[in-house]
Amino acid sequence: MTDANPRIFVKRALFVALLLLLPLSSGCIEVPTVRPCPENTCFPLTSEAFDALVSDDGAFDVLALASDNERFRVRSTLIQEHQGEKGEIQWDVAKDDSSGLRYVATRYVVAGTLLVDTEMVDGQGITNVRSGSQWYQGRDADPNLVDPFQELSQRAALDPGGLWPPFSFDTSQLSGLSWTVTGDALSSQQVASASNGTHDFIVELSGLAPQITSIEVYSGDDYEFSIRVTTGEDVVIALQDGLPRSQVPFVPQAPKLVATYGDTTVLVGSVPDGMSHESELSELVLHAWSGGDSVASMRLDLEDSNITAEDGTWWRFMWMDAAPKGLFSSMDEYHVRTNSTAPFEVRFYDLWSDCWTDRPL
Repeated sequence: MTDANPRIFVKRALFVALLLLLPLSSGCIEVPTVRPCPENTCFPLTSEAFDALVSDDGAFDVLALASDNERFRVRSTLIQEHQGEKGEIQWDVAKDDSSGLRYVATRYVVAGTLLVDTEMVDGQGITNVRSGSQWYQGRDADPNLVDPFQELSQRAALDPGGLWPPFSFDTSQLSGLSWTVTGDALSSQQVASASNGTHDFIVELSGLAPQITSIEVYSGDDYEFSIRVTTGEDVVIALQDGLPRSQVPFVPQAPKLVATYGDTTVLVGSVPDGMSHESELSELVLHAWSGGDSVASMRLDLEDSNITAEDGTWWRFMWMDAAPKGLFSSMDEYHVRTNSTAPFEVRFYDLWSDCWTDRPL
């Protein structure tokens, strides 16, 4: 009778060799019901060894993994039913530091109605964005690759009630369960499954020093959650060129000031923080919009302009260019002064894409 020694699994090459030789052996293999597992080196892991792994603090820290990997991707899905209505949100976030690109996709469905369905690739001088089924090309005059995982995490911290992707999972809540662990030696992948009576858990691991790569949680038809990480060459991000052009995604917010001094009305507004894709000021035109039409305008790179109509109505536009200079960017400010008594608002026209910036994609 052949006796299988679990310590031989420490080295994958020896383990694979053993598998190849087994069909040539006679008799049967005895596998102990309780196997020693020093430093989690057995393959597949025992239930006790897997439990020890998930009990470690930070066993599945996506932000730490993103920092350690040049090419990294996280996909997550949450499906939950609440008061008879089912909601679903999907996130797909990736980065490739070597090519200076990042990717963010969001899909949000409530009660069968698709509310959000977008993809964005950016990080270089052009951008790609999908809205619905159509891809568009944008531009970024001052590209600056920001780690999307850190950026979204910071936004989530500022707005904890928002819909943000999960970049961590407290694996300690999986501790104490009875796990069934299977493995494929050639790929060094393992799958652990367990249930606590209300939820089923499936955890995938990879590597000879096993690391968690995905976690799935199910509870009947009412709840489903999954998160999966991918690294290395399996992470591919690409930009397309020659797509239909998209405008600067800017919808003027409520003015910071609207006041009348004598016969002069003053309107002050600004570009809010968060405008991450800058454009040349020469590509944008500020319009005073009244009665369903443009009554006066100024290209932004002029920065200061006076226009007087034949009826004596005058308009003065001023653009306060904050850094980076020459670019339409966060914290830029505009002032409009006029003696017109008609109500008006401001709109912006994008010459590069030949459309208004507040037009939906």
